[in-house]
Order: sequence, then structure tokens, then C-alpha cells
Amino acid sequence: MEDNKTVFNYLGELFSTYGIILLIFVVLNYLLGDIANGYSSFFELGKGGLTTATMLQLFLLSVIICIARNLFLTDRWIKKLRIVIRNTLFFVTITISIIIFVLLFGWFPANDITAWIGFILSFAICSVAGVLLSKLREQTENKKMEKALERFKDTED
Repeated sequence: MEDNKTVFNYLGELFSTYGIILLIFVVLNYLLGDIANGYSSFFELGKGGLTTATMLQLFLLSVIICIARNLFLTDRWIKKLRIVIRNTLFFVTITISIIIFVLLFGWFPANDITAWIGFILSFAICSVAGVLLSKLREQTENKKMEKALERFKDTED
């Protein structure tokens, strides 16, 4: 299946990742925008929205996530590495990317320990949610494949 991917598959993956990230930050902005105004570059406009610069930064992060996902979490490039190591490399890549973005773009004050704790907690929660959703999707797809295999076996008999 992965051999049949086209540029449109990758664009769909990129924009769905970007859409989810953007939705998360729109909700955060709506809930905390006026309170966090001046604290983080995400909340420069308060509840008024996200700046173009912030949206472009989130898009660049989405690009990095999609590249890392296709590099580490598919068999296309790295076939012999254990899945645990590949997942670790994926999450380390994303974590380092976000840390660089925090420092470069002032996503939150780099010297604020509570901001880092909040980042770690929110990143962990989002990562766990992503892993659980991926597992659920995989289980659903496996059940569909099993049913299709059973139907195929029934038609052969």
C-alpha cells in the first residue's frame, strides 16, 4: 500500500496534521488568549486569533512531523530498526523541533519552568492521545481485513 503513495497522499497527511494542530491552538487561543496575551507569541492577538507568523510556524512544524512520520514510522526508509526505536526517534525528533521553535519563535519564555512543565504535560497528553487513536484505527482496519478474508474464504468454499 505504501508503494502506491502519491504526492496527494503526502499533502493530505500534511494538511490533516496541520488542521489538527491549528484546531488545538485555536481552541487554546479562544480559552486563554486574553489571559496569556503578552506571555506567548501564540497569543499576540488575544482571543482575536493567531497571527500569520504563528500559522506559518505551525505549518512548518506540521511539515517536520510528516517528514519524521514517513521517515521513522513507515517501512519505506528504515526497515530493519525495531519499532520501539523508530517510535523513540520520531518523538525525539518532534520534541527537539518544538524546543527549537520555542527558542526561535518565543512560543513561551524559555526561562519559565512552569511553561516547560506545561509543555511537557500537554505534549505527553497529545502524544498519548495520538498513539491511542492510531491503535484504535489499526484495530479497526485489522477487523475489516479479517472480515474481508473470512468472506473471501467463504466464497472459495
